[in-house]
Amino acid sequence: MFRFSLYQENVLLGEKVFDADQFNPFTRYSIDIRDILPRAITKLQKTLSRRSYETGIDVGNGKGFDLAGYNQKMINLYPKEYREDMRYNPQPIVQQIEEKTIRGVECKIGFYINDKPIVERIFYVDGFNPIARWSYELTYTVIEIANSIWAKILTNDVKNMWDDYDLINIKGLSINQIRELSPSKRDEMLRRLRRN
Repeated sequence: MFRFSLYQENVLLGEKVFDADQFNPFTRYSIDIRDILPRAITKLQKTLSRRSYETGIDVGNGKGFDLAGYNQKMINLYPKEYREDMRYNPQPIVQQIEEKTIRGVECKIGFYINDKPIVERIFYVDGFNPIARWSYELTYTVIEIANSIWAKILTNDVKNMWDDYDLINIKGLSINQIRELSPSKRDEMLRRLRRN
């Protein structure tokens, strides 16, 4: 399984999982999404620092359910001396790295195959709003980023299938021979094919 996850310390804020088996093995093990990450982080920073959010869910029959309100009601069931520790309110940090000042709440995104990380990035959110944890907007943003990753993997998978087709029909290799090629040897063979 592929998994795109957003964390704030050990709190999972959002996640989308999709089936990795729908892609060829070569594609699954040659993922490069570094070009998607800067825009994804910017989107998440904007989403996590909004002033207001939609936290309600329509449960049918004209009734609604507010996730943030429900969370607060559950905390209020505990004795007063425990409530403050139970509230989700991460504290921002200020760090000086060379000439750059970083401030905000530390968050992390990761893209994994099963439990193995493909890529992880830490970023900071200035003006982090804890209500984002319960919001529709954050869920939508996580799904949108995961869908863009899926689309990039799909595009690479289609390209790799056409490359396999050329290696089979022009070079005469079997699919097992193609699977045994190292990435560098595969690229070299495809470059030679393109030149001819």
